[in-house]
Amino acid sequence: MESWLLGFVRPSHFFSALISGLAGTAVAACPPPPADFTEPAAVHQSVDLTHELEAPWQAGGRIVLICSPEGTPRVGRLLQPPRNKAAEQARRAEQFALARRINLARKGEAHPLGLPLAAPQLELLERFALSDAGAAWLRAITDDTLRLFNRGYLEYDPAVWKRGVKQGRLPLLSELLTGRLTETAQFADDADIFMFSGYAGHGAMAHPGAVGLGNAGMRERFPASNERVDPFAIISHELGHTRYGDPASTGSLPGEANTVARYENPVRIRNGYPPRALYFVSIHPGGEAPPKRSYMERMLTLEQVKGISVTELTAFDRYRIGPMPIMLDCTVSQRPAPEARSTGFNSACKLNWKPDPMLFPVLALGALGEK
Repeated sequence: MESWLLGFVRPSHFFSALISGLAGTAVAACPPPPADFTEPAAVHQSVDLTHELEAPWQAGGRIVLICSPEGTPRVGRLLQPPRNKAAEQARRAEQFALARRINLARKGEAHPLGLPLAAPQLELLERFALSDAGAAWLRAITDDTLRLFNRGYLEYDPAVWKRGVKQGRLPLLSELLTGRLTETAQFADDADIFMFSGYAGHGAMAHPGAVGLGNAGMRERFPASNERVDPFAIISHELGHTRYGDPASTGSLPGEANTVARYENPVRIRNGYPPRALYFVSIHPGGEAPPKRSYMERMLTLEQVKGISVTELTAFDRYRIGPMPIMLDCTVSQRPAPEARSTGFNSACKLNWKPDPMLFPVLALGALGEK
């Protein structure tokens, strides 16, 4: 009787019922979600690096996958703090593993001249990701990855998922992702992936959606000031110019000063370096001419018209938000070989002020140079 009736059942209905049964089996095999499971917030928050470095742990809650009611994966974090340093390091390692899957640019991806990260720069980025400051930045980047996954924008391997469900031991997200976008993401206007990329040259640079690391590495000292370079602090500085910090700060003299104070010096201090006291901008011979109305002229106007004593500086206190690096207007040029001494550069600098009553006092610079 049952076999006779089966002949009158439409094939589409039969296979639909079969698939539904299999899906129900998969959901039944899923372990229940942990009680403290939380999905990431809908939008990212800017990193408060000083606050993050004061916290006992920086990588955030452990990243876990759960089964949705349909049997598909969703991702979030557990709220419990790590048991010990090893557990914290494991969380940092998973964040970097996700960055390797999702956030490393291929040629031309981050910008038209972008290159893949060279091996030494990838190693530097991994060391940074495992550090205290790096863990705080990578947490913000990783939370974007979690959001993108839950929106269905990141492709995953269904075989890995099914195997984990069957075994009752769900995989790590970094093991599940293929590193590719889904078709849905390719037609979405909010599938914006942050990128780490390389470029030809020294140092590091940033725009709101990417950080680039030069394939020639970083110099040991800043060319003009001769202060020692902390590579981790430089990466943190550049991340401060991205959407995870203050994107409006890039290319702005007050913004650069604030970035040094908020995102670079806390890392230097954490790593045993003195705070960066000088921020130079290089004006190389043959470069752009300085503006007709120089910062020195603006400073003189401030002193002569508004009666503020630049020499005493005390009148600037009301404008100050926090300790800012001293900025100098410098002309920096490489010395001819016979004259080369320890730094290999000539510099002529004078103290200039660029006051901004709505922000904070800044000692002004010329055109942008290496950070």
